[in-house]
Amino acid sequence: MNEATAIRLCLKQRDPRGFEFLVKQYRREAYYHAMGLLGDGAAAEDLCQESFAKAYAAMPRLKSLQAFYPWFYTILKNGCLNHIRARRQEQDYEERADARSDPTLAAEQRDDASAIHAALMKLKPEFREILIMKHLHDSSYEDISKVLQIPRGTVMSRLHHARIAFRDQYMTTIKETHHEHT
Repeated sequence: MNEATAIRLCLKQRDPRGFEFLVKQYRREAYYHAMGLLGDGAAAEDLCQESFAKAYAAMPRLKSLQAFYPWFYTILKNGCLNHIRARRQEQDYEERADARSDPTLAAEQRDDASAIHAALMKLKPEFREILIMKHLHDSSYEDISKVLQIPRGTVMSRLHHARIAFRDQYMTTIKETHHEHT
């Protein structure tokens, strides 16, 4: 079976074998993209499962689909971004509570993260996403263009701006960490 056949089985015949093929084909890639956005393996697994379930439920409503992964990636990415927003709100609440009860503990928790991870996580999600795709997954500009459904020139431009933002954030993180330890 190939992707076109699997998509046809899903759309025309509502055959779950087609979707099983697509899941097997893309589950690893989906996990690594989710992991890159979230930085948490368990959350990445959960979000992948949720996203595949949403995709399976949505496929019967589609009239056509040329390529599965770019369409699916939109579902996965939105789930990850929603998770990040919810987690950020939780962390803000916990940090305020920790700071009120034990300021030293709050400072120690911030120091635990590495400078690179901290800087990456402070970037806008679209910058973090493109840096991870290019530098951690070693995706080509064409692959990134297809997955994100943006022109190649936009990929190059966004990557350029993401690298600058990362460099600036990394330097800020290093200075903050150094300042906290002196």
